[in-house]
Amino acid sequence: MLITLALIIAISALIATGLTYIDKLSTDTKKKHMALQNFVFIQNAADILAKKKKMFSSASGLEMLFLLPIELKAKDLSLQLSFTSTATGLNPNNLIKKERKKLKLNPDYILLFDRILQTYDVQNKELFLALLEDTLDPDLEERIPGSEMALYNRRFAQGKIENYQKFRMLLDRYVLLTEDINIYTIPWKKLLSFYSTKIDFNYIEPDLLRYMLPYIDQQTIQRLTTAKESVFTKWKELGLPKEDIDELKKFNIAFYVPVIRGELRFREGGEATKASFVYDIDKKKVVDIEYQTR
Repeated sequence: MLITLALIIAISALIATGLTYIDKLSTDTKKKHMALQNFVFIQNAADILAKKKKMFSSASGLEMLFLLPIELKAKDLSLQLSFTSTATGLNPNNLIKKERKKLKLNPDYILLFDRILQTYDVQNKELFLALLEDTLDPDLEERIPGSEMALYNRRFAQGKIENYQKFRMLLDRYVLLTEDINIYTIPWKKLLSFYSTKIDFNYIEPDLLRYMLPYIDQQTIQRLTTAKESVFTKWKELGLPKEDIDELKKFNIAFYVPVIRGELRFREGGEATKASFVYDIDKKKVVDIEYQTR
């Protein structure tokens, strides 16, 4: 509790300084200063996270950070800051794995994607998997006619799928070739993650866990996810049979993944902005920023 309070005070102090600065400039060039201050707030938060790194070097430390209530107000200004895990879903880049310095398809991840596609009645699973595989491999040879995206879109970079926007281009390509819109009904944003090769079991998406263990009952899913009483740190704490544990171990699961997302909401009078950033605790750096006005 004392550590939590100390962190709130530290972050609040830095952000409050920014709010005071904005208040002095609120009569001119508001929008420019609001945009600038979002990045100032992000840098302030990143500086504190770097200095307090030891606080978040465990699963319980991350849980504490995610529960922090940070909300500040100054006159007609307000700011909210919250943190969540980025390692909640399946990383599509894991479809390809390196063994003995050679790239190979990962059959466990292919099977997992196949289960997802089948659930939503995607008509040509083979084509979509080929689109993914041809994107991730280093060559330009098509597994299925039309599946090598880089041959048809010069703006599409062969290799790693860095974000959802790039993944969406593959969805669009699939629909263009098949006219099968069922693939759009899959909640991809919930099921996928792009910033970590590992999945943090403490924050895994419940539906994804169901695809990993298709015979598990709903009560167990809830016990392990939305209704868990505390963070897990070891496999035996899950209370699952050995065969289920062995199945989960195929999917790059960990109990501590120090790559987090910060969500920042800032309002000044009638103007409001929203920014998010991805922060790597181990590397002590911001690896991605998104900003939007409303």
